[in-house]
Amino acid sequence: VLFSPAAVVAKLEHLATHPVQFALALVAIYLVRPFLLWPVSSIALVLGYVYGPVVALPIAIAGAGISGLPPFAVARYARSDAGLFGSVADTGRRLTDAVGETRGVLVARLSPVPGDPISYASGLTNVSLGAFLTGTLVGEIPWALVTVLAGDSMRTLSVTGFTLSPAAVLAIAGLGVIVLSGPLYSHFREPRPE
Repeated sequence: VLFSPAAVVAKLEHLATHPVQFALALVAIYLVRPFLLWPVSSIALVLGYVYGPVVALPIAIAGAGISGLPPFAVARYARSDAGLFGSVADTGRRLTDAVGETRGVLVARLSPVPGDPISYASGLTNVSLGAFLTGTLVGEIPWALVTVLAGDSMRTLSVTGFTLSPAAVLAIAGLGVIVLSGPLYSHFREPRPE
């Protein structure tokens, strides 16, 4: 509300010379980011710019997991038996029944859908915390890799100027289709009760 992502990124870049303060600021930003509707990729971009891919990639993946926890927890306590929340919860339960909780979260993370709706939907669906974190951490690897490498390659940092190419989005979403192909084939191959 008070700061744009660009202003926070500039402050993070300055804080990077103080590792303990930088780590505390990163945790705080990852926790409040979903409520400010900032893209998680902007933080991964800064990490790639400041640290390079070897250090930044594991931090960006862990940060994506941390950042998904607040909306997941909020949705866990929402009434999900009626209205839009009920519809999302029912759809999510049908999906996880067909493909499994971890695979369902993983595929959702590989899709080009923003991460926060996936976190809220996982909470409404009552996905277990372990399945949520595993699916999130593995599913965020390609997105984090792309943004960390983009941040590493930047000479001048501009959060607003970064976009993924359509080919990269299709390739990562295609991984989701591959992950789902086996369970979906089995699901649709089973005879339906009449």
